[in-house]
Amino acid sequence: AVPASAVGLEGRVVNGMAFALYNGRATWDQAGRIPAATSTAWVEDSVPAGASSSGTVDTWNWVTANPAPYSGTRAHQSALATGVHQHVFSGATATMSVATGDTLYAYVYLDPSNVPGEVMLQWNDGTWDHRAYWGANLIAWGTDGTASRRYMGPLPAAGQWVRLAVPASAVGLAGRVVNGMAFTLHGGRATWDQAG
Repeated sequence: AVPASAVGLEGRVVNGMAFALYNGRATWDQAGRIPAATSTAWVEDSVPAGASSSGTVDTWNWVTANPAPYSGTRAHQSALATGVHQHVFSGATATMSVATGDTLYAYVYLDPSNVPGEVMLQWNDGTWDHRAYWGANLIAWGTDGTASRRYMGPLPAAGQWVRLAVPASAVGLAGRVVNGMAFTLHGGRATWDQAG
């Protein structure tokens, strides 16, 4: 799954597609788009019902400006810090059921004056070993190249809202029920919005 914004295609009309490899062989099947309208928000203006929230360096800092929220009335912003910092919720009674084929997502706005070295999302289904990251491999939780720490690509563009998308199967969550989520950075600052 590739967010349309990551390849400059939001609001565009596409008339072709290429399936390219460097060496080796692959078999391709269904390709298309998943409309944003099919998204189900789990985090929107607050943590889900029943969740306990906490942080490491960060707190749950809800903001209405600088930047303006992507959706809803509030977004949550990390602290400006060095090293690993995050804000987390777990134990939600309003859980998120993840079906086979689902894509997990979260909107992020990287501070263009304080870009982190790494952005990581984590999900909890009883264990936190479901992680995806963008940018440098600086946070050594889990095993790189597995569902416990899956590389998803370079950092998203700073100074604008970007939808991070992760196939649930890439982080071992297809068919699972999630009760928590962590918004983790290495250095810098980011603002987060709708996730589901």
